[in-house]
Amino acid sequence: MYHKSIRHEFAVQFEIPATYPHANPEIVLPELEGKTEKMYRGAKICLTAHFMPLWRANVVKFGICHALALGLGPWMASVLPGMIDEGKC
Repeated sequence: MYHKSIRHEFAVQFEIPATYPHANPEIVLPELEGKTEKMYRGAKICLTAHFMPLWRANVVKFGICHALALGLGPWMASVLPGMIDEGKC
């Protein structure tokens, strides 16, 4: 991610549920665990309100790249700039 012309890199992990593809994969950013309220325990980003309904509607068509583009991308765009400005990451 780039914010104010500075590059910020984060390790990304996936947890694929046993019911995949009917349940979306969990996206984990271990470096940010405990630094924001918009993250579940285990450094999982919150995808429930916005991304899960979209995933359910397109279950046959969507894959991990969609989880990154439509789940992680908007989450990073809304949460990380504030964290970076506060010096949390």
